[in-house]
Amino acid sequence: MKTRSWTRAAVIALAAAIVIVLSAPLAAERSNQAIVFTQEPIADGEAAGSRIALLHPDGTLEVLSTEFASASDPGVSFDGARILFAGKRTAEEPWNIWEIHADGSSPRQLTDDLGDCREPFYLASASVNPPSFEDRVPWIGFTSTAAGALDDQGLAPAPSLYVMSLEPVAGRGTVVWRTTYNLGGDRFPTAMLDGRVLFTSRQRDRSQLLTVTWAGDNLNPFYTANDGPLYKTEACEMPDRTVVFVESQTATPERGGRLVRVSLRRPLGSHEVLSRGDGRYRTPHAAADALLVSYASSEQSFGIYRFDFETGGPGPVVYDDPAWHDVDAMPRAPHPEPIARIPMLEFASVLDIEGIEGAGQLHCMSVYDSDQPEIRRLEPGQVKWARFVKGVPEPASGPGEPSGDPSGDWPPPGVTVRLLGDVPVEPDGSFFVNVAGNVPFYIELLDEQKVTLHTMRTWMWVRSRSQRGCIGCHEDKELAPQNRATQALLKMRPTSLTDGGEEPRPVDP
Repeated sequence: MKTRSWTRAAVIALAAAIVIVLSAPLAAERSNQAIVFTQEPIADGEAAGSRIALLHPDGTLEVLSTEFASASDPGVSFDGARILFAGKRTAEEPWNIWEIHADGSSPRQLTDDLGDCREPFYLASASVNPPSFEDRVPWIGFTSTAAGALDDQGLAPAPSLYVMSLEPVAGRGTVVWRTTYNLGGDRFPTAMLDGRVLFTSRQRDRSQLLTVTWAGDNLNPFYTANDGPLYKTEACEMPDRTVVFVESQTATPERGGRLVRVSLRRPLGSHEVLSRGDGRYRTPHAAADALLVSYASSEQSFGIYRFDFETGGPGPVVYDDPAWHDVDAMPRAPHPEPIARIPMLEFASVLDIEGIEGAGQLHCMSVYDSDQPEIRRLEPGQVKWARFVKGVPEPASGPGEPSGDPSGDWPPPGVTVRLLGDVPVEPDGSFFVNVAGNVPFYIELLDEQKVTLHTMRTWMWVRSRSQRGCIGCHEDKELAPQNRATQALLKMRPTSLTDGGEEPRPVDP
């Protein structure tokens, strides 16, 4: 390996040159808006030792998290007056969510004893007290490992989405809800203007973008594809009603990927690759007149740029310190507050049904309605049963070891599966079931002899007190279903499944 000797004078001159470059971003890129972002150590985008920085309009840099051993994941309030972030005061303590004033003063710890809490974001003010829903309070969302379970590969603690009230709710105090139950883990949540939360859901050897209401009901796919890069991460909504996100072939978003865009009106049919060339992108965020991205060419550190839509590459540099990865840049400025949605979970009629505490309901219109060839080949009436199988993760006592091929057979290697029960499927392909809420499961389609015809290879769940419907098994997401009352719904006598108790019967993989 070649070595190079540096004189003391040369080192001082180089350091001075770097300071000049870093303290004076291009004058053309200065604006009246300060930019808050994260600086990560160069070592593969490691979050340990990261810090929250503020780039002032005059080009000077201020570190806002000097009291923390690590800080990352900033989020700016809708009035631009406060900043959320994930922080660790010492290297040993877990990540918690903190809030500071926009100038970095008055740090306030928001979470405690909830595992590692990351990726906070502000939600619209909303009420959870029926029937008037008048006492609105501010809320935030974040990801957390509070469930204490390893992901379904048995590798690392699985994060789920949570929400928390920033002020006490009348008669209930501070409210904290877990809103997703995917055993693969959920990350990169962001609040959309229509009140939904858009996030990345990990499923086996890939990820997809899903939406859910802030309270955790009405879970729906937003974008996924069987071709192209497998991982869809770090989505952001743009003012022109598009969504920009990062696609990559690896499960490590810290390495970056290519930028793509889809339309909110038709996400599944509008996929457009924005970036061209060999560079890598991370953490896109909308600004008033630009798309701020973190970009790195080759193995260089990530810097902050304005993306050039015409050339498909990085435009003028906003800030780039070669000693850090500069990521997650966003204006410290007011921006629109999303629509506040009423949480259906709070006054649904589905409560405790036939001994199932906190039950939910699931209605399927037709198991034969599918875009998958293996299901479309099934004859009407061939499916007689839908088997519900619960996934039980391993406890997260620490990072696990690979226990199998993530692209191998279902179920994944990091979970134990248990039988919840079998539900009769009507001749028209419909079924209606009461099932324990907040329990991850998958479904198998069985024939009359209960031989498996098809196995669902993703996790789903029904929230306690909620009602969820599906059109079919992997139906065409761009087609509306037939307007009809199903045979299962007409009976109005849903089958009830418990969660299997303490010693449920195992299911053969």
